[in-house]
Amino acid sequence: MIRLFAISAVLFVGPCLSQHVALGQDTPVARPLGSPLGSPTTPWPSERVELVDGRHYEGLIESVDDAWIHLFQIRRPTGRPVFLVIRPIERSRIASVDRLEPDQRAELRQHIDRFVNRARIEAVRTNAIELGSIAHGGIDYRRYRGKWFDVETTIDEESTRRTIVRAEQIFTAYRQILPPRVESRRPLRLVVLDSVGEYQTYLARMGIRIQSPACFIPADNLVVVGSDVSRFAAQLDEVNTRHDHIRTDLETLETRLPERLADFSRRLKQDGTSRSETGKLLLKERSKFEIEIRKKRKELLCCDRDNRRVFEDATGQMFQWLYHEAFHAYLENYVFPSDRDEVPRWLNEGLAVVFEAGLLDSYGLRVDTPNRQALRLLQADLQSDRPLSLGQLLEAEPAAFLVDDGANRHYAHAWGLVYYLTFEKHLLSNAALDRYVDHGSSGATPVQSFEQLVEMPIDQFEKAWRQYIAQLK
Repeated sequence: MIRLFAISAVLFVGPCLSQHVALGQDTPVARPLGSPLGSPTTPWPSERVELVDGRHYEGLIESVDDAWIHLFQIRRPTGRPVFLVIRPIERSRIASVDRLEPDQRAELRQHIDRFVNRARIEAVRTNAIELGSIAHGGIDYRRYRGKWFDVETTIDEESTRRTIVRAEQIFTAYRQILPPRVESRRPLRLVVLDSVGEYQTYLARMGIRIQSPACFIPADNLVVVGSDVSRFAAQLDEVNTRHDHIRTDLETLETRLPERLADFSRRLKQDGTSRSETGKLLLKERSKFEIEIRKKRKELLCCDRDNRRVFEDATGQMFQWLYHEAFHAYLENYVFPSDRDEVPRWLNEGLAVVFEAGLLDSYGLRVDTPNRQALRLLQADLQSDRPLSLGQLLEAEPAAFLVDDGANRHYAHAWGLVYYLTFEKHLLSNAALDRYVDHGSSGATPVQSFEQLVEMPIDQFEKAWRQYIAQLK
């Protein structure tokens, strides 16, 4: 019988710049598993603008003219992507302004630039991906050979490159949150197919018939996922073309600024304008030109937002499937191989659902709010007449996570237990986790092993856990 991990059929995934510009993902920072993932980071230095009505705004003062101050703000709201706000503030409304020292301002500027240039940075990464080709069963695949995994896809080239960058990012998050213990003994393959139909055909050739939208097949060290990218390819091309035009216009404006000011200065000199008047007129000319540049930057950021929206529409659910199944593969290849360790299915699936719902951005894999769909299902089940008990979850056979009628209930309970152990009890430190997966060779029952992990009887633990889940929002 083929052993595989597969996602349940129902997953737990669930005016332009003047408001906000959603920005995307980047390489995460290290964070041990036992610490609260996505917890607030150290506050950045900021400049402060106090208004006459008592309100204030903090960020980086990007420019100042006779009528306006323009403030850049980076927002990191809980459970939402990081985004950038460009806030124009009328000088007549301002009571006071506090500026940073040059070194602190440079630090804050670095954070701002990281977001403003994020699309360009990711484009460089995307274009640097080296692609080859390979054929299986008469079908041509684009191929990527990486250190941690190989990728084979039938999706278009641009989406292939972006998918590889995203896969590299999530594997970085896996490694930093749950560090590798072992070297993989054979290549791990991620196969991303252009449609669900292709996905089902691919699995059928292997003698596998499942309804799940993605799966990990340990025997072949293979993760397979279907996508819906091709349907959005034309929209992506259109947005990318518009982005290139706006970027060219912006670079032209920025390059011409010194030349335009020099020409203007020469004309004023030829006209006999006094030095003091020339200074005032040059300042106004610079301000006019900088307004053009700001408008073009806003256009570019809005275009980046549209590009990301279209790409996320095409790939959002697919990536959640991929994050979930690729975590199973990562755990098997680099952390707890099944021929050496015994990871209970509830723990394996619970961790996969945590990663599946994670928000990957420039500052880490953030899991700073509960998985809403899993939480709703778990709370409803715990309030039902026949809730799944922790004992039943701990003793559940792997097949319980593959049966459509019961899989989601098991997934929800597994997620809720992992979430509690990680965020509330902080018990999933590396050492504790290593000891727990070693319990399979001790002869202890699943419940006994778990009681050793949490250092209390299961009924006492379950009571506290249910109270915690009941108050989550």
